[in-house]
Amino acid sequence: MKNWILVFGQLFVFVQFAQAQEVTTGKFCLEYFPQPKVETYVDSLVSYLSREMGGDTIDLDETTLDYIEHFASIATYKSKCVFFDRDSIMIHEKVDQELTNTYLIIPSENKLISRVAEGLKEQTYFIEGSTDTGYMDYEIQIDKSDTKSIEGFLCYKTIVTEKYFAPGEEEPREKDYTLYVTDELVVAGGFVLGINMSRVIGCPLEIQEPLNSKINITYRATGLRLKAPDGIFRTL
Repeated sequence: MKNWILVFGQLFVFVQFAQAQEVTTGKFCLEYFPQPKVETYVDSLVSYLSREMGGDTIDLDETTLDYIEHFASIATYKSKCVFFDRDSIMIHEKVDQELTNTYLIIPSENKLISRVAEGLKEQTYFIEGSTDTGYMDYEIQIDKSDTKSIEGFLCYKTIVTEKYFAPGEEEPREKDYTLYVTDELVVAGGFVLGINMSRVIGCPLEIQEPLNSKINITYRATGLRLKAPDGIFRTL
């Protein structure tokens, strides 16, 4: 809407922007589908390992063993569905359409509630680290000049560097996440990432997570609804 005002013989144009209204309840799913570059890398590594393992003796280093374990779990389709309503967040994690994990986060009470074989398990969401057990720290870089529209919401780029200080190691182990976040959805990004980050960032509607130093896996929001399904927080 434009308001035209004439002041002292000069024409000034005031453009009135409708302020974005915060959304406090809703649902969206962050989905990962196979990406050609990632799948080509996986196929290449599997072929290499198969050839190497054909010999009589083989000595695999720890990194390669980690890769084997990771790739063995790669599915055709993965998703993390986020349901939020003011002070509660429920997350459903699926692999190939099968629900593999469900948990409820109540930030105001610092609670994480999950279902185990024995029933519901309640624990503290934020876990304090120490020099004996190791601890996490984070660096956050925000670039509001780099934007994109996701599910109708304006998102801006945020880089989160996760640093794990392992006991006895001088240098931290680092992992960079590239996010596109929005401030219009009232969901703290740390809860969506699930990395025990107490610092508040916007709600991520796209997450680029490193598979290794050269390849990222991208999770992108789909199916956003501005209302959480009735009774969803009682389904745990």
